[in-house]
Amino acid sequence: MTVMHSIRARLAATVVLASLALPARGAAQALTLGEALDAALGTHPALVAAEARVLAAADAGDAARATRLPAAAVTASLTHFQEPMVVAPLHSLNLTRPPAFDRTLVQGQFGARYTLFDGGARGARIHGADALHDATLASRSSSEMRVLEETAAAYMAALTARAMLEAARAQAAALGEERSRAQRHFEAGSAAELEVLRAEAVLQEARAEEASASARMGLAERALARLMGVAPQNLSGRTLTQVALRAQPPRGDARASPWIQQADRSVAAAEARLAEERAARLPTVDAGAGLLDFGTTGGDHVLEWRAGFEVSWPVFTGGGRSAAVRRAASEVAAARGELDAARLQVAQEVDASETAVVEADARLEALQAAVTQWEEVARIEALALAAGSGEQRDLLGAEAGLFQARAGHARSRQDALLARVRLARAEGVLSRAWINESMESR
Repeated sequence: MTVMHSIRARLAATVVLASLALPARGAAQALTLGEALDAALGTHPALVAAEARVLAAADAGDAARATRLPAAAVTASLTHFQEPMVVAPLHSLNLTRPPAFDRTLVQGQFGARYTLFDGGARGARIHGADALHDATLASRSSSEMRVLEETAAAYMAALTARAMLEAARAQAAALGEERSRAQRHFEAGSAAELEVLRAEAVLQEARAEEASASARMGLAERALARLMGVAPQNLSGRTLTQVALRAQPPRGDARASPWIQQADRSVAAAEARLAEERAARLPTVDAGAGLLDFGTTGGDHVLEWRAGFEVSWPVFTGGGRSAAVRRAASEVAAARGELDAARLQVAQEVDASETAVVEADARLEALQAAVTQWEEVARIEALALAAGSGEQRDLLGAEAGLFQARAGHARSRQDALLARVRLARAEGVLSRAWINESMESR
């Protein structure tokens, strides 16, 4: 993201966080998935770190390109000697005009230096810095996708936990009615005490499940609040808007995944480093010029200029240069291996996500039908038991089956959405724009 994009994201997050911090009347407003994502994008520390790395890499590239220009420096010194020293260099010996001597010498220099030839090391450094900058951009994109996925998963987990709690409460309410019915019939002498005991035992199990569902819901809400950077109490009891597919989500090309792009640019950076090390085998040619001033604290200043060329060629480094080249070559091989590993991982994630989409859709459809059927079975068993022609065991079994179907349907509904989010991340297209295009709040 650019600096302006980052600023807009933080402003949006500020608005969202301000709305979350409203008092009780404001807290009744429903929270949408988009608001949760905006809050996470504006406050998540991983994105702050990724943005800082991008800026650092951009500055490194600017520093590398700055070497294309001459370097200029001003130096000055004040030196006191034990014995008088010649004030200025001797360019000739004139016995009629002896040189000036003084114990305190003042020297100044303005110099410029430019590398005319370095075997391509400068160009390799610039290319490597640009490649690392591209890698940090890809890393920032991958971090943003991770935050989007984690926040969407936390939001949907909170929705699932609330649906599970609702199903547990519905089961406990139905079993509470059965417990009351069994008690009334027992007191009237038309039912055995065993029916009361059985209904009471199943009711206590349902209440235990309700307590567990309530604890899981609290945990899910706290996890979502942490990702959004808000206090958990700002989400407790606040309505979460349901999420549904707006249209068939757009697909991406796994080759454009930021993980692959990051690994690819890391290979380019390693290759540039290898080229830089190999360039050290060639001589370096520098041109330099400057103005020099010699004098004392009392005056006697002399100004002169200098200009020239310098050739530097290390002819023996004890094997250090060859070792540096071999190390850089090994880093290139490692980077290429990591690129192949990234491609393999992305391909596996895409395959797994596609399978998860198909599985979640099939489970969602089947469990929707199961909920409808179990509701009808429970209704019939309740009527039969009230009419005296049914068995209590059948009704309790139907209520248990209905709870399991409702719980499974709640999980599958969110799993189907999250599977598409994970597929989009694996293919490198997950973004806020993708969320807006693919999903809607209801």
